[in-house]
Amino acid sequence: MDRFISAVVQEEEEKHKIQESYDVDPEGRFDDAADDESMEEEEEAHDDLIGTQRTQQVRRIERLRRQQRKVSRRKYLESVTPRLEILQNMPFFIPFATRVQIFRQFVLLDQVRRRGTADPDLWRFSMMHNHRSEMGKHKAKVHRESIFDDAFNQFYQLGEGLKEPIQISFVDKFDTVEEGIDGGGVTKEFLTSVTSEAFNSMNGLDMFIENDQHLLYPNPTAVDERKELLTQASEPEGSPCYNESVRDLLHRFEFIGRIIGKCLYEGILVDIHFAPFFLLKWALTGGLNAATKESSYRANLNDLRDLDEQLYQGLLSLKNFVGNVESFGLSFEVTDILFPSDHPNTQPSQAPIARTRELYAGGSAVPVTNSNRLVYISYMAQYRLSRQPCHQTAAFLKGLATIIAPGWLSMFNQHELQTLVSGTADGIDVTDLRRNTQYSGLYAVGDDGLEHPTIQLFWQTVHAFTDADKANLVRFVTSTPRAPLLGFGHLNPKFSIRDGGGDEKRLPTTSTCVNLLKLPMYTDAEVLRERLLYSVRAGAGFDLS
Repeated sequence: MDRFISAVVQEEEEKHKIQESYDVDPEGRFDDAADDESMEEEEEAHDDLIGTQRTQQVRRIERLRRQQRKVSRRKYLESVTPRLEILQNMPFFIPFATRVQIFRQFVLLDQVRRRGTADPDLWRFSMMHNHRSEMGKHKAKVHRESIFDDAFNQFYQLGEGLKEPIQISFVDKFDTVEEGIDGGGVTKEFLTSVTSEAFNSMNGLDMFIENDQHLLYPNPTAVDERKELLTQASEPEGSPCYNESVRDLLHRFEFIGRIIGKCLYEGILVDIHFAPFFLLKWALTGGLNAATKESSYRANLNDLRDLDEQLYQGLLSLKNFVGNVESFGLSFEVTDILFPSDHPNTQPSQAPIARTRELYAGGSAVPVTNSNRLVYISYMAQYRLSRQPCHQTAAFLKGLATIIAPGWLSMFNQHELQTLVSGTADGIDVTDLRRNTQYSGLYAVGDDGLEHPTIQLFWQTVHAFTDADKANLVRFVTSTPRAPLLGFGHLNPKFSIRDGGGDEKRLPTTSTCVNLLKLPMYTDAEVLRERLLYSVRAGAGFDLS
C-alpha cells in the first residue's frame, strides 16, 4: 500500500499542475463552464430579438466547441490520474486507514506547495523576515468571553489564508493577555473553543441544532428567524441593513465551515458529532463527476429520520395508511414554526410564529390523496432536508471547501467523515497510548530507560480501567474521548505526563491545550486510582500552566 499511497500523491501533484495550466478551479471544474452559463444567459436574452438568428447559431457552435474541449481536457485528466479516479469513484476498494493516510499526505502536499515547508515555525520565520505585513493578518487577540465573535471578526477576511499557521493570544476577563508560547497547543485550544461556542447558542440564535440522538445539523429556520427579527425591528426587506444582517449570518455559517476544515487540515480532533444526512452532503461535493455545493444530494424519507424522528414516523404512517388519506385534510403545503430570539438591534419575540409555504406553486389547493401521497412525501423530504436549509448548508460547505478540497472528502462516506472529525469510536489502545507518551519534569526517563515508579503505577491502573474510564481519561487530557485515526503517534501535541508535586492529597490536573497530564507523585496504587478516577469522571482539576 505504501507504493499506492506515494503514486496517488504524485498523481494529485500532477493534477494540480494540470489544473493550473488548464485554468481548472480547486473543485475540479474547468472555468469555461462559467463561460458556458453566461453564453446560455445571453442566448436566452436575445431569443426575442429580430435579426439575431445567425448570431445565436454562432454562439451555439462556440458553446459546443467549448464543451468538446472541456470533455477532452477532463478525459486527459482522468487518463493521467487513474488511481485518483479509483479514490473518486470507487473509494471503498481501498481500506479506510489507507485513505486516511492519503488524506494526510494530500494536506502535507498542499502545505508544502503553499508555504514551501510543512513546518509552521519555519513558515513564521520566513514571513517575519519577508512578509511582515501579511504575517500580521494571521495574529489575533481573542477574549475568552467572546471567542467566536473575536475569531470571526479577525479571521473571516483571511479566506483560504486560514490554512496557514495562526498565532493566538488569549485575553482574560481583566483584559490581560495570557502569557504562553504556541507550540501547537494554543492553536488547538483556540479551535476547540471556537467549535464549542459555535455549536452552542450564540446571541440567542442557535446556528446548529440537535436531533433526538444529539447529532448536529444547520438550523433550518435560522435565516427565516433572522429575517423575522429584522421585520420586527421595522427594517424594510431588501434594505442595505436588512441584506447585510442576513449576509452576516451566512458568513458566520461559512466561517464555521472553515473552522471545521481547519481542524481537519491540522489533524485536530473535536468532540462534535453531525447528523449523517448533513455529512452525506460533504461527501457529495467533490470529484470530477460530482455536482458543486449540495446539488448532488437527493433527499429521501430514510434521511428524514436523522432530522426529525416524529416527522419521519408520521410520513411513514401516511405512506402505509390503508384508509382514505384525504380524511387527514392535508395539502401540498408546509408550516414552519419560527422561534425568533434576542439579537442585537432587534426586539425579542414573545411567542413562536407560524409560516405556511406551498411545496410547489398552487400546492395549497391540491389535496393529498392515496394516489399522490408518495409525491407529497417526496416533496416534504426535499423541503425539510434540502430547500429549507439550503442557504445555511451552502454557506457551511463553501467555508469547508475553502480549506479542504471537496475531492478529498469524496474519498469517504458520511460515517467515515465523522471519524475524521472526532476520531475513531473504537476502544482506547492503552499500549499504543503508552508507547507514544512523552514525560517531563521528575518523570523524564533517565539514561537507564526505566519509567518512574509513579508512572509504572499509573499505567497499571489505566490498563485495569473500563473502556468508559479509558475514554474519560483521554477526554480529560485531550478534550476529546477518542483516539486519533492513525493511533496516538499522530496526536498533536503529543500526550504528555509531568510531575504535579509530592502532595498525594492533590488531584491530577491537565492542560488540554498541550495534551498534558500533571500527575502528583503518588506512591500507593489505590490512592492513585481513586484520585485519577475522581478527576476523569468529574472533569475536575483543570488548570492552565
